Amino acid sequence: MRHRLADPPLDGLSFLSATYLGVAVESTVQTFPGSGAVTCVDHPYIVDDTGAPVQVCGDAGDTYVALRLPFGSFTPDQPPLDVEIVEFRGSPTTLKALLAGELDVVMNLGGTDAIVGASKGAKIKLFVVLQPVTAYHFVARREAGITLPALAGRNVAVSGVGAISYHIPRMVLERSGVDPDKLKYIAVGSPADRFKALLAGKVDATVVTNTEVAKLEAHPEILSLAQVAKVLPEIPYEFGVAREDYVEKNPETIYKLTRASIEANRWIAANKAGTVEIAAKVVKGESPEILAKAYDLGDPRLWGVNGDMAEQAYKFTTDFLLKVGYMKDPVPFDKFFDRRFVDRVLRELGRM
Repeated sequence: MRHRLADPPLDGLSFLSATYLGVAVESTVQTFPGSGAVTCVDHPYIVDDTGAPVQVCGDAGDTYVALRLPFGSFTPDQPPLDVEIVEFRGSPTTLKALLAGELDVVMNLGGTDAIVGASKGAKIKLFVVLQPVTAYHFVARREAGITLPALAGRNVAVSGVGAISYHIPRMVLERSGVDPDKLKYIAVGSPADRFKALLAGKVDATVVTNTEVAKLEAHPEILSLAQVAKVLPEIPYEFGVAREDYVEKNPETIYKLTRASIEANRWIAANKAGTVEIAAKVVKGESPEILAKAYDLGDPRLWGVNGDMAEQAYKFTTDFLLKVGYMKDPVPFDKFFDRRFVDRVLRELGRM
């Protein structure tokens, strides 16, 4: 580094590394190019609204060090942060809370719930696709039927009529040649709630996630009749959605959520052991063994490593919702999906 003097001598300093509260800090060291003039380099971390790196300028030959400070993360030496976690059982309830202003952003809203809500005038925007295929399996009690056609006349547990857990079994049945109107649909709640009702014999069939299916060895009376991602690869599962006004007022926050989501999904897709370790701390009451099985049961496309979805998948979903009468006027894809955040992240990270 140099001092800004008329004839600046070398200060003899060399950058080696940096820490913050004992935690290593990411750093990038650059040298301003050229000689005898002020020149510029791309900032390694900061970009402008177009996604282009911000320019940093200095005397040619000088060294520039940029540090990415770990603010927003917490180490044992930092003061604790009180966080309120509010649980909403099922996507319909979550969407109502979002529209009522109780929430600003939802990071796991069912895809069909978001699509139908927007078509009914909800001022919401999709900004990242967390899971472009579903984690659902269509399961049933053995005595109810060992094939999908055998379920005619039986009841199916859903989180709510019109929710993704309502539309998914209907789509699976129709694609398998079964009239979905031949079954009865009962609102029960979340996948865990539906699985409990199925085990108790209160319902005949339902769709549950990989976590519940991982437990089927202990419940031979329950069969998995279909892995939904294989039958319906077009249907998206979980969306990152926010109110339109929040997106417009907080674009940098939405960008950071988008980047964090994509980076997290890429890490999950490549790190089974780490994912199971974290899940065991977060998902109360589930053993690491069950969570490891659930990880293996997931379709390889489950984790949205690009945060994206194809317009054809959106059209397939809206066409079905139109056909069954749950939507009259779908929002055009480019009006519903605010792609600027995903596009910016993919310019930075590349597409996988």
